[in-house]
Amino acid sequence: MISYAEALALINDVVKPMAAAHLPLRELIGAATSETVTSNMAVPGFANSAMDGFALRANDTVSAAADTPLTLNVAGIVAAGDPPPDAPPPGASIEIMTGAPMPAGCDAVVPIERVVTQGETNGVIASIRIETPATPGQNVRAAGEDFMAGQPVLGSGCLIEPHDVMALAATGIDAIRARASARIAIVTTGSELTASGTPEQDGMIRDSNGPYLEAFIAQTGAQLTARRNVPDAAPALDAALRELASTTDVILTTGGVSAGRYDLIPDAIKRSGGKVIFHKVAMRPGKPLLFAQLAGGTLMFGLPGNPMAVAAGLRFFVVPALRRLQGLAPEHYLTAICDAAIRKRADLRFFGKAFATIDSEGRLRARLLPGQESFKIQPLTAANCWAIVTEGREHVAEGELIQVAPLYPTRFLQPVPAPMG
Repeated sequence: MISYAEALALINDVVKPMAAAHLPLRELIGAATSETVTSNMAVPGFANSAMDGFALRANDTVSAAADTPLTLNVAGIVAAGDPPPDAPPPGASIEIMTGAPMPAGCDAVVPIERVVTQGETNGVIASIRIETPATPGQNVRAAGEDFMAGQPVLGSGCLIEPHDVMALAATGIDAIRARASARIAIVTTGSELTASGTPEQDGMIRDSNGPYLEAFIAQTGAQLTARRNVPDAAPALDAALRELASTTDVILTTGGVSAGRYDLIPDAIKRSGGKVIFHKVAMRPGKPLLFAQLAGGTLMFGLPGNPMAVAAGLRFFVVPALRRLQGLAPEHYLTAICDAAIRKRADLRFFGKAFATIDSEGRLRARLLPGQESFKIQPLTAANCWAIVTEGREHVAEGELIQVAPLYPTRFLQPVPAPMG
């Protein structure tokens, strides 16, 4: 049995970042950048109006006041999508719509709500009256105000989310080099398992691990390639591993990794020509967890069968491996004040179902929830984080500090390269 830190070190040693590929925008969610991505163009590409109103020269309005309003002729109209118009005559304005290019020579826009319009000919307002001077740059979006051409948009090692796709599209980028999300297969083992939608039978257990793993994978952006339920029979397990190893990057199995008669995973790995990297970690829940590499290089995590052992193994072993495959930095966890004393075995790392809150002074506080047994799912539905107590600590007193991790990976407070400026 090895420590959690030793297990992570072995994962980092075995798992190497996947090769990058040229991916179009529609395939980027869940992928990670493999290099810094720079803007192909300035955004906005030209000076344009931030408001519906009237474009003018600010210097023409310096005399405007409530008791001496200024009247300006309107020389035309420009809408979004129109080419930039010529400069209006001195002392005149041009009606302008939001997003329309600024007329030559104009440096300010007065919102339509701040003027009094006067007369109209063929749909064009004749003149406007204003009572307040405009200032240069007022309600004008300058060219390159958001992004300059050549400016970094995303750093290397950034997990791509929908708002990143927005930025890439806006800056004229149709595809980038990135590492796609991993291809994952799920194998739930156990002759006692029944799938949802099947009639209940005495002695049978409803499979909750398979749907949970599938949902978790979907949330991370990884690609689910297959999901199998295999009975406790060596030939069936061998066949499943052979089938899936050639089409996936990672296989997740549940059950079959303890020391019982029907715990068949370790021997199945050996028969397949694979290698067990480690088996059993000093942790709770999930001590029997196994990590292996199959003959073709496919990674395999053997998660114990109890639901909370699956959840902890997935969160604290599989997620770090998936990040490593995509060239992402390790996650940062948060520090919280322990709201109630915790006792555990000093030689184990403990991952506990917990609930965190922010107190009136802005401090993060966390409390373990009752029902920490590895078979109990209900407390996880009330949790919003995992409390992490490291080896060497047998007792954590109320008020002492512990680490907490969100139930699911998040970009919030993570080491994400996001170049600005």
